[in-house]
Amino acid sequence: MTSVRRYLISVLIAVLVLTSFLAALQSYRLSAERARELFDQDLQLIAGAIWQQYDVNMPQPAQGLAVQLSRHGELKYRSELAPQAVNSWAQGYSEQNFAGKRWRVFVQSGNNGWQIMVAQPLQQRLQLADELITASIYPVVLSLPVQALLIWLIVSRALSPLRSLSAQLASRKANELSPVTLEQVPEELKQVLQSTNQLFERLSATFAREKRFASDVAHELRTPLSVLEINLHNALTRWQQQGLSDHDETMLALQQGVERMRQLIEQIMLLNRTHPDNFQAKTRLLDWVALCRQVVSEWFSQLEQKQHSISIEGDEHLMVKADDFALRLLVSNLLGNAIKYTPAGGQIRLTLHTSRDKAVLAIEDSGPGIPPQEYPQVFNRFYRVGGDRHQFAVPGAGLGLAIVKDIVSLHNGSIYLAPAGFASGLKVTVELPL
Repeated sequence: MTSVRRYLISVLIAVLVLTSFLAALQSYRLSAERARELFDQDLQLIAGAIWQQYDVNMPQPAQGLAVQLSRHGELKYRSELAPQAVNSWAQGYSEQNFAGKRWRVFVQSGNNGWQIMVAQPLQQRLQLADELITASIYPVVLSLPVQALLIWLIVSRALSPLRSLSAQLASRKANELSPVTLEQVPEELKQVLQSTNQLFERLSATFAREKRFASDVAHELRTPLSVLEINLHNALTRWQQQGLSDHDETMLALQQGVERMRQLIEQIMLLNRTHPDNFQAKTRLLDWVALCRQVVSEWFSQLEQKQHSISIEGDEHLMVKADDFALRLLVSNLLGNAIKYTPAGGQIRLTLHTSRDKAVLAIEDSGPGIPPQEYPQVFNRFYRVGGDRHQFAVPGAGLGLAIVKDIVSLHNGSIYLAPAGFASGLKVTVELPL
């Protein structure tokens, strides 16, 4: 197939010509058969008229015809439906009423005073006309569904390369940017296919550069940041050995700034790693309850330091098919946020259960919570509630929930925010397919 247009035009013309010829042939056959029946009836009338001249007992005319023969006004023969008396109707064709019907009458006079009258019911003539018309258009009407089916098959065949291209594009993953190939490429799709593959090539190069940039920057920053942390630690140690005091807390501010930068770099690397376009998930069956207990134990020192009361409620075991690293990171980020924003002596509650075909994790805290109007924005990268008004009191970069959102999307799940069941606070609910 070199061109969809030429293929469609040539094949559709051929199909229409073939079906129209077959329909006309069938119409001719049916019309000829009906005309033969009418000519046969005329032969019966002619034979009857000849028999009457020789006083032969003529059979009744077929198809309800009325025949009357007279000479000098004297009735010589009449069929069953003909009038009993000779009428003085005009010569030629006319329409008359007798025997309770409307008739088409033909009267003709011959030599020696002979006169013949032949009549046919108008209803019968209309029925014969309808039959002839039906016989002529019936094959054409019958061929229309056949033509429609053939046209549908032909158009489907012609558009198969377009459907193949659409199916390939729809089935591709977000990070699959290899060139698209088709077995048969019509002329109309060559430019489209070439432009699409060129776009994929440019996107692949752009994504590769972006991925390398984020990864390289994060890795390159780790080394000077580690050096900076070591030097700060050594400087603070010397200050303490020399008996110097940090009255304005300059060293403390530096340590906090370096720690915040280190956390930001780690989160950027995690965000790049867990993005659905880059993450290669290795899913397996995991016990979400056991995983939550492990994450809580990892955060135990922070929980103990702030004297938080934490509980895990719900099902004893909850099996989900997920990536171990991603799911552990999801729970750790949500629990870390709850610990970070919950004041000392506050409460944190983890609830795990099933709901229909979903595995559900809900984490509630008794912190300040988030205004409902800001729920949609907190999943954006680097977004923090109220801007940076609490950046020093509560360190962070606004990437935690963005990472959680990517992990949830990676597992085809859903995440919701709502007020907590405590006097204040936030409730984060994560639903993953069982």
